[in-house]
Amino acid sequence: MIRLLAIRHAPVAVEGIVYGQTDVPTTLDGAAAAARIEPVVAEFAPAIIWSSDAVRCREPAALLGERLGVPHRIDERVREMSYGDWEGRAWDALPRTELDEWMAAWQTRSPPGGETVAGFTERVAAWWRDLDAGPHFLMAHAGVVHCLDVVADGLAWGRAIEERLGFLAAKRFTGNS
Repeated sequence: MIRLLAIRHAPVAVEGIVYGQTDVPTTLDGAAAAARIEPVVAEFAPAIIWSSDAVRCREPAALLGERLGVPHRIDERVREMSYGDWEGRAWDALPRTELDEWMAAWQTRSPPGGETVAGFTERVAAWWRDLDAGPHFLMAHAGVVHCLDVVADGLAWGRAIEERLGFLAAKRFTGNS
């Protein structure tokens, strides 16, 4: 059986910016973020520590791997959703018609040059399907955790995004390998 502990990265130091896959600074450095969550991760005793390549996930995950003597693996399939041309721009500076069109059909339409929710979900689902049995830890993005709500727990997307996940908050998932 797969057991997964996922913890969302530290708070970001930007507001009102579309930052999906863009590297943005956090209010805690990697060492401080790792120190905050280390007791929970150590108690869970993962066999593997996973993260995306985003600094906000990669740095604390790598430090936890070193401290706990557990291999750290970076996998691009657990990157946050791509918002394409909107990445790095202020939400309130986006063309209103583009934003309205996307919001009207966010589950099937992609932001310009970005990724659809279906494509994003399939990418994360492929990672989930490839996990071996045992305990895994994922330093995660909120969108990836919502994908896992859909993929591992069977929630509808509309319900998954209603379940807010705070920064450095943990969620557990189980499944068959």
